[in-house]
Amino acid sequence: MSTGKDGDDKPAKERNPVLTGAALLVVAIIVICTVVAVVLRVSGDSDDNSPATETPRPTVTALPSTGPTAVPNTDGAMQGLGTPTVDRLGRRVDIPKWPGGWALPQSPIDYGPYNPAVPVSAPAGVSWQKVNDGAIVPFSTSDGPSTVQGLTATGFARTPQGAALAAVQIALRLGSANNETARGIYDNQTVMTAAQRSELYAQLDAEGPFHRGATDAALSYQTKSDAFRILDYAADLAVIETASPAQKADNGTAQWLTTRLTVTWVDGDWKLTFPEQLGDLTGTATSLSGWTPW
Repeated sequence: MSTGKDGDDKPAKERNPVLTGAALLVVAIIVICTVVAVVLRVSGDSDDNSPATETPRPTVTALPSTGPTAVPNTDGAMQGLGTPTVDRLGRRVDIPKWPGGWALPQSPIDYGPYNPAVPVSAPAGVSWQKVNDGAIVPFSTSDGPSTVQGLTATGFARTPQGAALAAVQIALRLGSANNETARGIYDNQTVMTAAQRSELYAQLDAEGPFHRGATDAALSYQTKSDAFRILDYAADLAVIETASPAQKADNGTAQWLTTRLTVTWVDGDWKLTFPEQLGDLTGTATSLSGWTPW
């Protein structure tokens, strides 16, 4: 499987490397294009086709309070944020004391009606945290997530901004998690057909609970996403595109790797949706004109 952009980019270290279901390829392609493809572009490591090492990782079973709406947790060591770090481009990334993240106090914003002709404004108070063994995901003070329990973030606003936050959070948490953790996210935060879910779970069972598609080395190259844009939005479904830094083009022009994600509003929250027909979900951009910087 390749990214489809550079002929010698062959990200073999991914979840579900051989799948026929279109929906299952969403995670195998989208997550890899936002994480592993960055490694290949930066390091030039396109010849390593060895499978990811299946390192047993402890399962987090406690459900601490990590958000302002949850029951207070008396263990201060698991509350708030610790010493920050930076991504590979030198940009701040917060480290939550609880590995699943720290939800921020929420002050909802009335953005007015969605206008497809105008880029949406950014959610307020956006910060980025490294969660779930390496995923760098956005948190806001206006559009969620409002709660983190275990290694799952929930409570996203029913807004274009909330949809974008949910899409990135869910997709990248899936990409960084082992199969046992990922299955809980698939159970509660994804929408797909019964046949797609059956195929996916059969693959997870075959790989085993401790298998993880993305290696530590791959995740270490992940960066904060630079911007997003809303391709389509309604109260029940949103299509979002994200842009992450990529290697400069041959002529030195800045370039971004783009990924399209779909979320559906179900049971009071946004859930990552797997289309029945797989289209061209990834691409590149040389300008962020018309995009919304986070």
